[in-house]
Amino acid sequence: MRNFTGHASRSAFIAAAASAIALGVAAGSAAAQDKPKLGYSAPFLTDPFQAIMANQTLKAVQEAGMETLPATNANGDAAKQSTDVRNLISAGAKALIINPTDSQAISPVLDFAAEKGVPAVLIDIAPAKGKAAMIVRADNKGIGAKACEAVGAALGGEGKVLSLMGDQATTNGRDRTTGFNDCIKAKFPKIELIEQPTNWKADKATSAAQTVVTTTPDLKAIYMQSDSVMLAGVLNVLKSAGKLTKVGEANHIFLASVDGTPYAMEQIRQGYLDVAVAQPLDLYAKYGAFYAKAALEGKTFQAGPTDHGSEIVHAGDNLMDYLPATVVTKENASDPALWGNQAKE
Repeated sequence: MRNFTGHASRSAFIAAAASAIALGVAAGSAAAQDKPKLGYSAPFLTDPFQAIMANQTLKAVQEAGMETLPATNANGDAAKQSTDVRNLISAGAKALIINPTDSQAISPVLDFAAEKGVPAVLIDIAPAKGKAAMIVRADNKGIGAKACEAVGAALGGEGKVLSLMGDQATTNGRDRTTGFNDCIKAKFPKIELIEQPTNWKADKATSAAQTVVTTTPDLKAIYMQSDSVMLAGVLNVLKSAGKLTKVGEANHIFLASVDGTPYAMEQIRQGYLDVAVAQPLDLYAKYGAFYAKAALEGKTFQAGPTDHGSEIVHAGDNLMDYLPATVVTKENASDPALWGNQAKE
C-alpha cells in the first residue's frame, strides 16, 4: 500500500510555486510605469492551496492590466500581516488583495488602508469589521453543510464522526464548523461528533487524528476542513492503524474534506477520499483582480445576482461576492473545470 507522506512532492511543489510567484512578480515589475501597482498579502504560503492562490492571483492581476509588487507572506502572524500591508502601501501599492490571517486582527489594517486611500479586496476569508472594496469568498457555511450531507447519507444518519476543525479565529474555520454542526443537529441527530481543533496546522491535525482513530474503534467518518493541510496526515494515520481501506470496501472510514487540491483530486480517483467540497480558488484569483481594478476605476456594485453564477450579498458594512463551491466525488474528480485539475502538484 502506498505511503501518504503529505505528498512526497509537497515541499518541492511549494518551492516551485514560490518560484513561479517570483517569476510573475518579475514580469509584472517590467511593465509600463503608468500601470497601477497592486500588493498581495498572503496569510501563509506553507501549503499548496495558498501557494497556488498567490500564483494565480498575481497572474490575474497582471492580465487585468496592473503591475504586481512582490507578494508578502505573513507566516500565520497577524502582526506581521499588518506590517506587510503597510510596507506594500509604502512601496507604492494603489490597491490591495488580502487573504487575512485573522478575521479580527485585519480590521485595523483595513482602516489604515482606507486612511491612505488604498482600496482592499479580501479573498477567501472575511473580516470581522473594517471597510473592504469587496469580499470574494465561498459560502463556507454552505460548504460545511454539503460535507455534512455527504457524511450523513453515507452513514445512514448514525455513528461517530471526527471533525478536524479549522482555525476558529477565521470566518472560514467558524463557518465550516457551524455549517457542518448545524446540519448534523438538524438532519442527523443520532450522529456523535468528536471535535478537535487544528488551527490549520498539519501537525496538529495529524496528532488529533492519531489520538481519536486509536481510541475510537467504532469511528465511522472524518470531516477535514482543509484537505490541503489535513488529508495526507489523516491517510497516514489510517494506514498506520490498519484502517485505510478504499471507498466501498468493508470497514471503510468515510472521508470528507474541503478545498479540492490537486492531491485531493488524486486521492478521490485512487479511491481513498470519498468526497471533497472544492473551493473556487481560480475564481478567487480572477474576481479578486476584477474587483481590485474596478475599485481603482471608481466602480461600485450592488447586492444581487452576478453574471458569473454567484450572488453579491451584504456582509456587515461590506459587500461580498459569494462564489459557488462544487461537491466532488469519483464521478466528477477528473473534470478539467475544477481548479485542482488545472494546477498540478
